[in-house]
Amino acid sequence: MADNVLMSEMTWTEVDQAMKDRPVALLPVGATEAHGPHLPVSTDSVIATEMARRGALKLKERGISALILPPVTFTVAEFGADFPGTISLPAETAQVLVRDLCVTLAKKFRAVALVNIHLEPQHMEALKKAVEEAKKAGTSVCFTDVTKKRWAETLGEAFLAGDHAGAFETSLMMAAAPEMVREKTRISLPPIDGLMPALKKGAKTFTEAGGEDAYFGDPTAASAEEGETLFEALSEILTLSVMEHLGSKA
Repeated sequence: MADNVLMSEMTWTEVDQAMKDRPVALLPVGATEAHGPHLPVSTDSVIATEMARRGALKLKERGISALILPPVTFTVAEFGADFPGTISLPAETAQVLVRDLCVTLAKKFRAVALVNIHLEPQHMEALKKAVEEAKKAGTSVCFTDVTKKRWAETLGEAFLAGDHAGAFETSLMMAAAPEMVREKTRISLPPIDGLMPALKKGAKTFTEAGGEDAYFGDPTAASAEEGETLFEALSEILTLSVMEHLGSKA
């Protein structure tokens, strides 16, 4: 178990042993939300957990211990609320949940790092407010916003286009959990554009934006190879963010 970084798979005695290295807590955050007819509703947390796992291994190579907490799987997901399987919390509830988790975890861990790939604006705002409040309480917490230009530029055109369950997320799922991708469905899906323009015009849900099957972009353009490339970029983003927060040098 020495190389295990998933706390959910460890016994309490193994966690106790791991805590002697003063690890950073990596907390994956994702919505339970419709991701097209080809990806599971757990897509966000699966991707965030794999991003955290790969980031933890990179941190270990650079002398920083990290443990991955069980993911937060419920948050704001109003865009997909019309679809069965989507579970959306009020922004205030999500904010308090994440804030309290950060404050509690910081009492035992060297620092807390949120690992998030669910980019719904209300959710992102809730995370930012939660981090601000946790910091005011004296918590050492970092939140890597992958939408910031510095990071977003490394994630490719599908990410920059703001697609949902398109080539970006589908590639990541094909790399992280190919058995969860409905391949026959994926290869039959036509591309659907227009999410970001629709949101700018005031669309409040995927359906209003024209995504009647809860996806945007081109899932057929996805590949496991692209997913591996994206995970390399995402894990490096997480690693650098944590190291900068801790004041470490690469």
